[in-house]
Amino acid sequence: MQPRPLSLALLALAASLAAQGGTQSTSTPPTSQDGKTAIDWKDLTRSGIPIKFYGFFRFDAYYNTARMNSVVTPFTVTQENGVAAKQDDNEFFLDPRLTRFGFDVTPSKVGDTQVSGKLEIDFANFPAGVADSRATPRIRLAWIDVMGDEFGFRVGQDWDVISPLYPAVNSETLMWNAGNTGDRRPQIQGRYTPKESAFDVKAALGLTGAVSNEDLDTPTGQRDGYDSGMPNVQVRVGVKSDLLVEKHPAEFGLWGAVGETETDNAFGGKHRFGIWIAGLDASVPLSSELTFRGEAWTGQNLGDFRGAIGQSINTTTGEEIGATGGWGEIVFQATKQTRFHVGGTTDDPDNSDVQSGRPQRNIAGYVGTVVDWDCGVRSGLDVIYWETDWKGQGVGNTVRFDLYFQYNF
Repeated sequence: MQPRPLSLALLALAASLAAQGGTQSTSTPPTSQDGKTAIDWKDLTRSGIPIKFYGFFRFDAYYNTARMNSVVTPFTVTQENGVAAKQDDNEFFLDPRLTRFGFDVTPSKVGDTQVSGKLEIDFANFPAGVADSRATPRIRLAWIDVMGDEFGFRVGQDWDVISPLYPAVNSETLMWNAGNTGDRRPQIQGRYTPKESAFDVKAALGLTGAVSNEDLDTPTGQRDGYDSGMPNVQVRVGVKSDLLVEKHPAEFGLWGAVGETETDNAFGGKHRFGIWIAGLDASVPLSSELTFRGEAWTGQNLGDFRGAIGQSINTTTGEEIGATGGWGEIVFQATKQTRFHVGGTTDDPDNSDVQSGRPQRNIAGYVGTVVDWDCGVRSGLDVIYWETDWKGQGVGNTVRFDLYFQYNF
């Protein structure tokens, strides 16, 4: 017998699962209406555990009124000093690479716990180099999760425990290095979510260097985060409250992380450099239609956590670069399908720590809208005013437009 085409197999599987109420087959193989043997999950996954596909197709059109470090994945506006870039050197680009695909492995019972998994990829790439978590197609998420009644354990690539929110604009780089911190990285994560409690705790041991890909003493070939011989440690304590708007709980978080980088060559007489960051996040409904969201943070040596405009240490003095920043926005849910957002971000390194010619401030203000049409179609428009101040080399500023279309499945 010839194997069935995949499309026919999936149709037969859907009919079979619908007839069984969506459960796994554990007895005599079911039959379809034509009397032929139907298939179940054991025909599609080796374990027989069901999986669920998801994702979207996406297309973006970008226009910048002045040059940025990248028209697709922007972090800074280039100095408009006639050397690095001329005044108002505009840019345009079309891009489908945020298209995303993923699947969830349905939780299965193992003793008193539920075991699940996830894989999620897209096709974005960063032109300045590809770190471990930035291959093409890049792995966004890839983890195994074990969850009990109150305790959970996860291993794999996931979002940082710290800085869990991100602004509504700039899906390409999430305003990283411009006020928003935190990214995805390989980690070992634990969670405690007590029943009937407003509190929860998350902690993780993460890979330092997976995001920044930094090796300050190239060509030694060892990234500075790996060379430290230790993971970074992240902790977040969260709390929920519905005191402000009934049935719309506010969420608050207090978080921090510590770690180290190490170089083979000495900078300012030092080989080891401390990382720390402390911050808070908040998502607060002001009414049933209005919500405030934002984060604030401070720390040092934050290149691997998307802070200090991607800078870690001053290679002349050996001092860790300190920085303070954050972002905030108001989201207005005008209708069930339409929402608007307005906000701003800032990333402000300590000017005395920054070397000449390097960025010493990144600020942005933005407005935008998202419309969810019928049948999974979404469209949006972001307008961002972005300004980067370069130490001793002037300022670059631009207005960035991003019109996008997305079809979710």
